[in-house]
Amino acid sequence: MIENFNPNNSFEIKNSKDFFEKLRDEYNDFDRAHLNPRHAINCAITSWHLTDWTYQEFFKTDSKFQDSKEGKKKISGLSKYQEHLKTQCLALEYMRMITNGSKHCKINKEDQTVVSSGDFSPYDYDRNDYNVPRFIIVNDVNSEELDFESLLLKTIDFWKIFLDDLYN
Repeated sequence: MIENFNPNNSFEIKNSKDFFEKLRDEYNDFDRAHLNPRHAINCAITSWHLTDWTYQEFFKTDSKFQDSKEGKKKISGLSKYQEHLKTQCLALEYMRMITNGSKHCKINKEDQTVVSSGDFSPYDYDRNDYNVPRFIIVNDVNSEELDFESLLLKTIDFWKIFLDDLYN
């Protein structure tokens, strides 16, 4: 843990563990209203921003994750750390894509988020047991459709294990 880690612009969220609890709370909101785009985007943003929080709290001084140059291009330590994490949890790349796409209003021809149409009403059935409308990520390059919630749950599981290791 980095000495003097004291975020001052985050209200009562003081560390990565607190930020993870924010993610779990946001997922609970999403779980209750799984077709609400605000809840989906908030979950993605918080999941991705845990990379910033854990970097600042635990890895900012790690020699593997220091700023460097490749030719004229500067590579930040945070970017190196984020790339490293994405090798451990591939679903984080989709959380990054949604975070940056919603923040910068990016229009990406390869990946997009959509609401799938389902055969059943999402309010009459458990969405995990039936084909109900849900958020999916469509990759036009390989015609792949990925369920947003299952990717989100993978990141939540990843962060739980990762943070448990850091704090124990």
